[in-house]
Amino acid sequence: MVDQIRHRSLPARLLSGLAKTSEGYRVTPSGNLSVVVTAISLVLTAYLMWYALWGLSNRHLLGSLFLLAILPMIFLTTSASKAIERITVWDYALAAVSLALAGYFVVNHAFYTDIIEGITPISDLEKTVGILLVVISVEACRRTIGWGLTAVVVALLLYVVLGHFLEGGLHHDIIDTEYFVTMQTVTHNGIFGVPLQVAATYAFLFMLFGSFYQRSGGGQLFFDLAAAVAGRSVGGPAKASVVSSGLYGSISGSPVADVVTTGPITIPLMMSVGIPARRAGAIEAAASGGGALLPPVMGSAAFLMVEFTGISYDQIIKAGVLAGLLYYFGVFLLIHFEARRFNDGRIAEEDLVTLAGALGRGWFHLLPVVALIYFLLAGYTPTYVAAGSSAFVVAISWLNPNPANRLGPAAIAASCRNTVLRMVVLAGAVLAAGIIIGCIELTGLTGKFTLMMFYLAGDVLVLALAATAVILILLGMGMPTQGVYIMGVALLAPVLVLDYKFDVLPTHMFLLYFSSLSAITPPLAVACFAAGTIAGANPMSIAFYAVKLGIAGFILPFFFIFNPGLLLVGSLVDVLSAVGVGIVLVIASMIAVHGWIDQQPLAGWRRIALAALVGAMIVPHPVVQYPAAVAALAILAALRAVGRAHAPRRAN
Repeated sequence: MVDQIRHRSLPARLLSGLAKTSEGYRVTPSGNLSVVVTAISLVLTAYLMWYALWGLSNRHLLGSLFLLAILPMIFLTTSASKAIERITVWDYALAAVSLALAGYFVVNHAFYTDIIEGITPISDLEKTVGILLVVISVEACRRTIGWGLTAVVVALLLYVVLGHFLEGGLHHDIIDTEYFVTMQTVTHNGIFGVPLQVAATYAFLFMLFGSFYQRSGGGQLFFDLAAAVAGRSVGGPAKASVVSSGLYGSISGSPVADVVTTGPITIPLMMSVGIPARRAGAIEAAASGGGALLPPVMGSAAFLMVEFTGISYDQIIKAGVLAGLLYYFGVFLLIHFEARRFNDGRIAEEDLVTLAGALGRGWFHLLPVVALIYFLLAGYTPTYVAAGSSAFVVAISWLNPNPANRLGPAAIAASCRNTVLRMVVLAGAVLAAGIIIGCIELTGLTGKFTLMMFYLAGDVLVLALAATAVILILLGMGMPTQGVYIMGVALLAPVLVLDYKFDVLPTHMFLLYFSSLSAITPPLAVACFAAGTIAGANPMSIAFYAVKLGIAGFILPFFFIFNPGLLLVGSLVDVLSAVGVGIVLVIASMIAVHGWIDQQPLAGWRRIALAALVGAMIVPHPVVQYPAAVAALAILAALRAVGRAHAPRRAN
């Protein structure tokens, strides 16, 4: 049965899953339109590979050429609403307009490269083109992300236009059209800023690497390895799902892409041994939701952090290792507890391959991953490494004995097309992010946002962090991880670092965690909608269950921002202390949330006591932390003894 699941075609499931997880309605191109979309995808991929390897274009031209391909693609693959299931003449018209607008910036790239802000005059034509680009970017955001983020963009644009009428702290001076257009379409604080540059380089190329890797069968190796390690234990399919989704997610970095790629294998397998659809979908969503927390790619956020903070890449991925592993330890632990409670089944012996067998038939799939990590740590640029690793995957695929996994021209074209179609949603988000950053710069909103945060949280650090977490989850409704993180950097990072005096690296890791976990958090948990499509279960019920499974991810950021030793910051004593307390914290959290010891329910007061001790372990003072950790261990030992005393005898 596993072989039947393994070899089913994933691209169609991938596209159908994405169609149901975005606010707009994804239309799968067919006929002549399909040929056009594939051709655009190949040209864009070839250009970005060339740029990554030789880098002969300037940043503004790179962004313009990226928009020349991706903006029309948005309107050719996403209809105006869910009620419209095809591309209409209006969509073609908008695609043509977006092509003309982006083409104007390409043709006139020399002007935009050499312009001197505040000195070089902006003509009426350039003002018109700039305003139209902003308008069409807003519509692109609405189609791909939905009204949540679009409403924020529209509100900020109205604030730019009307804010001079306001009184008090929200007042700003009149902003003329020339200044607005310059900020949004010329400087690196608007549409052509860091978010678009990252989407056109790091994000695209690492997503391309993931597409090639999955198409060549690399994802299957991850599943085989996970099943060989965990498949024979109780709840084996669920545990294999966690390990394989975590491994693949560390490369893809997108919770939705992870779900729709690994989910068609793992979810039916879990359901085949009796795990209900709701639990199976939640397990896959929680496992995929943490992919951006694990090195080496970290959902491209690692490279964004380099841009925004100036911290080196190797320091960032080192900081992510222990906390990311603790998140997965928590998910794995709770799945184990629930598997014992419900006596979940194992993967049948005849459906398993041994660890040696998995490596024997797929060892070559490890070579691109090893090469990618090595060259990143060696100091090569991420774009160069991603492009080179993608080409390496194509070459390595020809070692595969299965002809279906060899990347010939048709498979390469399909992978490029899938990558561009995945980029559509991210493109809508980064366009919105660029506009928002431009509006913040125009109006000085960061300082006003600081005042609002102080009003809400005062000098209480935990309240400020809680408000940050809530804002990120709300911003993350339907947005890719990278887009949420960028919004957090623009709106929240300055407040936390400059006003609340948190250190830069823990602050940005805090932002990353809640940006990623917003994908499994109601009300619009996009990873859970994707899992619900595959499992045939209610996405909202999956989302609440996924939050329960991933609860460690919501607690760990509060721990490591006060205890940066978990991020390998500080002395060896700091690191060992943070790791030891962090492990106890995760175990206590999982027991408190689970509420059972094998088949015996846990008394409410014991769960409350464990939760209180978890809170005490976050406090960055040994006189509080250590007694709390010891008390939690004592309670856990006592509960374990009670569980063993009441556990039914199992037949050998």
